[in-house]
Amino acid sequence: MNINVRLFRNIAVAITTLIALGIFILWRQWQIRGSIDEIGWPTAAVASEPGDMVTATWFGISTVLFDDGETQLLIDGAFTRASPFQLGLLQTLKSDVATINYVLSTFHMDRLAAIVPAHSHFDHAMDVGHIANRTSAVILGSESTANIARGESVPVDQYQILADGEVRQFGAFTIKLIASVHAPIGFNNMEFFPGIIEEPLTQPARISAWKTGVAWAILVGHPRGTTLIQASGGYVNGKLANETADVVMLGIAGLAGLGYEYTETFWDETVTASNASRVIAVHHDDFTEPFGVVKLMPIMLDNVVKAASWIDTIIEQNDSAITIELPPFAEPMLLY
Repeated sequence: MNINVRLFRNIAVAITTLIALGIFILWRQWQIRGSIDEIGWPTAAVASEPGDMVTATWFGISTVLFDDGETQLLIDGAFTRASPFQLGLLQTLKSDVATINYVLSTFHMDRLAAIVPAHSHFDHAMDVGHIANRTSAVILGSESTANIARGESVPVDQYQILADGEVRQFGAFTIKLIASVHAPIGFNNMEFFPGIIEEPLTQPARISAWKTGVAWAILVGHPRGTTLIQASGGYVNGKLANETADVVMLGIAGLAGLGYEYTETFWDETVTASNASRVIAVHHDDFTEPFGVVKLMPIMLDNVVKAASWIDTIIEQNDSAITIELPPFAEPMLLY
């Protein structure tokens, strides 16, 4: 056999072996994750007979349905899940229409008035156009979110671009969007996929096409109480100083990589600033798992158990009476 051919074959075999070994190591590392039970926080109480109570139903990540018996609001809109392979290679995605239809039907989202993505990343906003087209709900958000709607041919009267501090009312609910920032969990102390979506986003599209747009802190008001949703671990100093809430839905993804001091400041700028007495942790789950499967992210990406222990320490050091809970999946939590 020609020496060059043999050398080429040996090199090819070595490269293939190294690639296979690397994939195996990554796969093994992906299996190493904390247990939700290790967090030690109780699960929020489920409303057995919601009636005219104000409830919130969590569908993973930070997608939450508010319902007062008459009007429904949806924070975010992400029922589609990306696989680890798609995420790792930044592959193209498209909405899982079958899952969207299943959720809308099974959970009786037939009074949906508004859809409010916390920002325009795929794990928050990729399904909002499909949801709007299957309901009469209005999408609220930034120009980037509007371009997600336009890409799915949502009628122009079903999406609105709001400025910082603007308020809309739907039934007894009010929605106030407060411009914030995304947690700096990407490269160079920035978020992943920064920037704005400048033109209609047509699916399928690469994960990176769903750029941040504006990251909002969302205040959902109701005569019975107010909830602040801070889906990303970002904050603007003093931004929420004049806002109050009974409940904070706090996104805790990525805090472990940002450090204890950052987590403490984030807590102060959201929970303490809003004078809330109750916190429900969201965006702690692995969004590469199938819809309905709730697991923590692999530790190689995010050590949620560590971040939770920091939050426990912060509450204890502040001698605070604040309660913190985890949401049950797809069951209505009693809010007020």
